[in-house]
Amino acid sequence: METIPPSAATPLSKLPALLRVRRWVDSALCGGAGLLAGLAGAYLLRELDAAPWSVACVAVLPAALLAALGWLYAGRSFALYQAHWLAGEGVVLHSGVWWRSEAWVPIARLQHIDVNQGPLDRRWGMASLTLHTAGTHEHATRIDGLPVADAHALRAALLPRAERA
Repeated sequence: METIPPSAATPLSKLPALLRVRRWVDSALCGGAGLLAGLAGAYLLRELDAAPWSVACVAVLPAALLAALGWLYAGRSFALYQAHWLAGEGVVLHSGVWWRSEAWVPIARLQHIDVNQGPLDRRWGMASLTLHTAGTHEHATRIDGLPVADAHALRAALLPRAERA
C-alpha cells in the first residue's frame, strides 16, 4: 500500500474509546459464535454419555477462545485504522486486517457530509463522519471514532470546497 508523505497529510485523530467499543463488539460476536459451537459439541458429548467435566469444557472453551481472539483482532484492526486529510484535495482512509483497503475521497466528488453519533459515541465523546460521494458504486465512506469537535471541524472544512467544486 502506498504511504502518504507526512508533509502533505494531516492525520485525523481517533479516540481510544473506539478501541474499547470495537473490542467489546468483536469479543461479543466471536464469543457468541464460540458459545453456539460449544453448546452443539456439548450436546453431542452428552448424548454419547461423556464425563460431565468434558461436556462443560467443550461448552465453555470455544466461547472463551473465540472471545479472546475477537479482543485481539479488534486491537489489530484499531491499530491499522487511519484517516488522513489532504488539505484542498480530500480524505484518505486506511482500514482492514486481512483485506486491507484504502479509500480515497476527493473533494470534487463530495455530495454531502453527515456527522453521526450513537449512544456509545455520545457516552465517550465520539462521532462518525460519513462522506457521501457521486459517481461510484460505494457512495459513502465512514470515518469512525473522531472526537466530536474534530468531526464538525472537518465537515466545515470540506463543505465549502465541496459546494464550489
